[in-house]
Amino acid sequence: MAAQLSTIESFLAPVLKRDAIVKARGQSIIERISSNDPSIVQNGQGPRSAVVRRALQLLSELHQALCKDPDVKRVQEVLFTSSSRRLIDGLLDLISLEGIYPNLLPGLGVPIERRLKSVLQGGTVTQLPEGTQSPEHDEDLLLQIANQLSAIGMSSGEGLCGALQKRTLVDLIAVKAQFAFSPKHDTSNGRHALTLKALLDRIPSSVLFPILTSLIHPATPDWLKEPISISLSLLPLRPGGVRDTIVFIASAATQTGSQSVQSEAASGLVFSLEILNHAAKVLSSVPSKVTSTYYFATLAPQLFALLDEEGTDMQRAAAYVIGNGVIGRRKYGAPRSAGWMAFVEPIFKPLLPGVLSETFQSTQKTEVNTDVIVHSDDVYSAVHRLAALILIHPNPGLVARLVGPLLLSIWAVACRSHASTSQTAMNHKAIQILVTYISVSAGATGLIKLADNLLWDGGLDWKFGLDHTGRLEIRRRPQEYREIEIQAITATVDEGIRNYIELQNQARSDSDLLDVFAHLVSCWLLGSGSGLNQGQRSAIRGSWEDAVRALTYAKLTQDMLEKHKDKISANPDQILKLLQRVLTAYVTKAKQHTSNREKSQHVTMASISSIVQPADAPVTPAEEESEEIVSVSLGLLDALLPFRSSDTNPSTLTALRSILGTLTHLTALDRVPSSIRLSATNTVSQISRLLHDSLSPNSAADPTLSPHASALATHAVALQNLVSPLPPIRAEGLASLTNLIISSSPVLDIPSTTILLLSLLQDDEEFIYLAAIKALGLLAQKHSKTVTRMLIERYVDQKEEGGLEVRLRTGEALQATVSSLGPMLHGYTAALVGEGLISIAGRRGTRPKTAEERRKRNLVAERENMEAEMAWGGEVPSLDEIDGDQDEAAARIADVLLRWEGQEGEEDVRIRASALSILGVACETNASGLGANLVSISVDLAVSILKLETAEEKAILRRASVLLMMSIIRGIDKSDEQDPNLNYQVWFPGERIHEFMEVLVYLERAEKDIIVKGHFEEVLQGIRDYMANEWRRLNGEGSGEIRFSLEGQLRGLDVNPERNTNERGKPRIEEVE
Repeated sequence: MAAQLSTIESFLAPVLKRDAIVKARGQSIIERISSNDPSIVQNGQGPRSAVVRRALQLLSELHQALCKDPDVKRVQEVLFTSSSRRLIDGLLDLISLEGIYPNLLPGLGVPIERRLKSVLQGGTVTQLPEGTQSPEHDEDLLLQIANQLSAIGMSSGEGLCGALQKRTLVDLIAVKAQFAFSPKHDTSNGRHALTLKALLDRIPSSVLFPILTSLIHPATPDWLKEPISISLSLLPLRPGGVRDTIVFIASAATQTGSQSVQSEAASGLVFSLEILNHAAKVLSSVPSKVTSTYYFATLAPQLFALLDEEGTDMQRAAAYVIGNGVIGRRKYGAPRSAGWMAFVEPIFKPLLPGVLSETFQSTQKTEVNTDVIVHSDDVYSAVHRLAALILIHPNPGLVARLVGPLLLSIWAVACRSHASTSQTAMNHKAIQILVTYISVSAGATGLIKLADNLLWDGGLDWKFGLDHTGRLEIRRRPQEYREIEIQAITATVDEGIRNYIELQNQARSDSDLLDVFAHLVSCWLLGSGSGLNQGQRSAIRGSWEDAVRALTYAKLTQDMLEKHKDKISANPDQILKLLQRVLTAYVTKAKQHTSNREKSQHVTMASISSIVQPADAPVTPAEEESEEIVSVSLGLLDALLPFRSSDTNPSTLTALRSILGTLTHLTALDRVPSSIRLSATNTVSQISRLLHDSLSPNSAADPTLSPHASALATHAVALQNLVSPLPPIRAEGLASLTNLIISSSPVLDIPSTTILLLSLLQDDEEFIYLAAIKALGLLAQKHSKTVTRMLIERYVDQKEEGGLEVRLRTGEALQATVSSLGPMLHGYTAALVGEGLISIAGRRGTRPKTAEERRKRNLVAERENMEAEMAWGGEVPSLDEIDGDQDEAAARIADVLLRWEGQEGEEDVRIRASALSILGVACETNASGLGANLVSISVDLAVSILKLETAEEKAILRRASVLLMMSIIRGIDKSDEQDPNLNYQVWFPGERIHEFMEVLVYLERAEKDIIVKGHFEEVLQGIRDYMANEWRRLNGEGSGEIRFSLEGQLRGLDVNPERNTNERGKPRIEEVE
C-alpha cells in the first residue's frame, strides 16, 4: 500500500503541496496535474478525461490493496491517518469536481453551496451557468466513473467504501440516477435502475437519509424527484429504518446544515413536540408502492421495540407516532383498519383472549401446557406498551379507545398479588393506566363499572392467574369449580376494596364521588346494580355469588363513607333521595300489610278457611331483608346528617323535610321492630333539631317540632365534656351519658354510643374506664344484640388493631355485660358470645401482625445486643451480675411474662385466660340460654387445655379451665332449679360424667400447680354434690329423703302400692291379659 500511496501523492502533488501551488498559480487543476506528468495524456484523450481516468485507476488500485491486506491495523492507519486520508479525499474530490459534475445533466447533484469543501488547493474548476451542460460531455467517462465507484461502494464496508460514503456517494447516486431515469438515456431494459437499487440496498438507511434528501431541491428535474421520494419513503421499512428516520428528523431540526447523521447517543438530540409531530407525519404516510397493511405490519415490530425502551426519548417518539400518527388518524386508526390491526390488536389479544384470531388460538394449543392461553411475557409486554401509549402522551380520545375495552382486564392485572418484581412493576403500570383513564376520560362511568365488577378475574372460558414464578398469565377456566371458603371470600373482597379506594384517591375524582356513592347505595339497598357484563365472570362463583355481591356493595359503601364522609355530607341530596325511596317503599308496604289485616278481620265466606290462623303471622325472609335494608338506610341517614344547620343548603333542607314526614309515618306503624322504631325516632329528633335551628330567629318556631330538646342539649354537653383533657369533666360527661342510657333516651344512636364507650375503655384514669364498663352493661340490657356484637368484635380483634391492654379492658366490659344480661343471654346473643369466646380460648387463634411486630422487635433487640457486645469486647454483663445480686425470681417472672405472649403468632395466654373466665360467667349466668352444644364444647375445651397446656407459664390457663368447669356445673344446677323439667342428661350423660370425673382425677394427680389442684378438688366435690342433688330431686322431690319404694301405680293395673293400709275397702282381684 505504500507504493500506491506514494504514486497518489506524486499524482496530486501539484494541487496539494504548497510550493507546487505557488509555482503554477493561475492554472486549472487539470492543467497542473497533466503538466506535472505528461504521460497521463495518451492516445488522443483530452486532458480532463485522462486525468480523471488516472485518478480512477489509482483509487481502484488502492482499494484492492486495502481489501487484500490481512493486516487490519495497517489498513486502519491508512484510512484514518490524516495524511493518507487527505490523499484519498483528494482523489475523490478530483473525480467529483472534474469527472462527475461537468457531465451531469442540469439540476442533478448537490448544489454547490451545500457541497463539502474540497481538499484540493489552487487552480480553478470550470463553472457552468446554471441549467447548462458542459460542451465536453463525456458519457463514457461518466459510465466508467459510475461502474468503478459502484464497485467500491458495494464492497460491504471494506477498503475505501467508508471514505466513498462520506465524501462522494451522493455524487455517485446522482450519476446512477441519471443513467437509470433520465429521458435522454435508454431506460427500457432497467439495468441501471437495478444496479442503483442494489447500490442503495447495500448502504445503511442512516447514511442514505441525508444523501437522498440532499438530491431533492428546487432545481431537481421532475423525472428524478419521484424515484428519490419513493426510495426515501421506503427507508423506514428497512431493519432499524424507523429509528434512523426519527434520528434524522431530530438531527435535521437541531443541527441545521449538518451533512451527516451522528449516532443517537452522541448527537444530543432534543425531541420537541414539533419534531415528534414531523416524525409522526412522515412515518404514517404510506408509500405508493406498498399497501397500508404491509407498511404498518412492517413498521409495527420496530415501533414496539422502541416503545419497550423504558424512559428513553425513543420511547416517547414511538408512543407519539403510534398514538397520534397512526391510531389517532381516522383512516388508519379505525377498528379493523390497517393501523388498528398492526398496533392495537397485538395489545388487545394478550389481555382479551376472547377476541383472539383463529391463528393465534391454534398456535397456543400447540404449547405443552394447554391450560395456558397467554404467557406471562405476553401479558407484561401488552400492559407495558399500553402504559407507554397512554401515559407518555395522554389524549382523552385515545385513552377512551384503548383502555375502555380493556378496563376490566387492566383492573384484574392491578389487583393481582405482588409475587415478583416484574409483577409489582406491572401492577403499578396498571394502576397508572386506570388513574389516567378515570381522570381524563371516563370519570364516574369508569368507577361505577369497576365497582360493579370488583372481583372480576376473566371471561367465561379464561381467567387471570399466577405462574410458578409469580408472574401473571391467562389460563383456561376449568369447567368445574369448587366453593370458596368464607374467609377467602372476605379477604378477596377486602383486597378489591382497598385497591378501589386507592384508585379513587389517586384519580382525585371528587366531582364523581357523589355519583359513584349514589350508585353503590342504590345497588346495596335497592338491588339495582348492573352486575357482571355478559361474557364475564367474577372470581366468586357458585352459591356465594349473590351474597358476595351484596357484601361487596355494602363494604364498599361503608369504606367510601368513612374515607369521604365530609365530601359526601356536603351535598347529600342525591343520596337522600335514594334513602327517601327506600323508606317510602317500606312504609307503603307496611301500610298495605296493616290494611290487609284489617280487612281480614271482617267475617266473610273467604275468611272462614283461615279462621284458625294466628292473628300475627311470623315474619317472612322477605320482610326480614326489608327490615335490614331500612335499618341500614337509617344508619346511612344518621351518618349523612350535618352537625349544624348552617352547613346545610336549602335543597338539602327540603329533602330532609320530606324524609321527616316519611319517618313520622314509620314510627306510627304497628308492625315495626322496636330497634327500627327507636332508630327512626332518634333520626326524627336529629332532623327536627336541624330544621328548628334553620329557622330564622324572628320566625315563630313550632314548639312541638323538637320534643326532645332537653335530651339533645344534654347529649351535646355530654359529648363535649367527654373530649375534655380534665378527668373530672370527662367523668361528668360520662355520667350524663349514662343517665340518658338509663332513661332510654331516643336521641342516642346505639352503634355510635357503643363505639364512644369502647373508646373510653382506653382512658388512663381507672374510675373513667370502670364507669364506661358499667355504662356498656346498662346499654346492653336495652340493646343486647348490637352492644354485645360490637363488644365481641372489639374483643376478638380480627384485624389486630388493639393492643393487649385494650383487649383485656374490653374483656372486662364484656364480662360485666354478659353478667348483666341474665335471662336475655339466649339465641343470637348467646351464640355470638359463646362462639367468639371459644374461638379465642382455643389454640387455633393466630395473630400474624402481632407476630411480625414481635419478630421486628426481637431483631432490633438482637442488633442492639450485638452492637453492645462489639463495643464491650465480649458478652455484656448485667448490673445484677456486677453487683453480685442477681434476682432469680425476677428473671423467672420475666421469662413467664415473655412466654405468655405466645409463639409463632399464637394468642396471648392472658387473653385466652380472660376468654375462659368470661365464658364461665356466661355459663353460670344462663347455661340453658347458651344451649347444650356450646356447653358441651366448653367442657371439651376445658379438658383439652388441662391435658395439653401443661407448661409452667400456662398455669393461669389451667386455673381458668378448672373454674370454667365449676361455673358450668353451677350454671346447669341453676338452670335445673329454674326449670325442673330440664333434663340434666342432655348436658352430662351418665356414661360421660363418669368418664369426665376419671379424667379430672387423673389430671389432679398429675397437676403440679397448687392453686389448680385446689380448684380440682372443688370441681370434683361440686360434681358429686350436683349428682347427689339430681338424685334427690328425682327421688325425694327436693325433701332430701332418698326413697327406694315403688313410685306411683303399676303400669297397666289399677293398683296403688302406696295406698294407706288403714284405708278400709274390699280387696279386689283384677285379671289382665
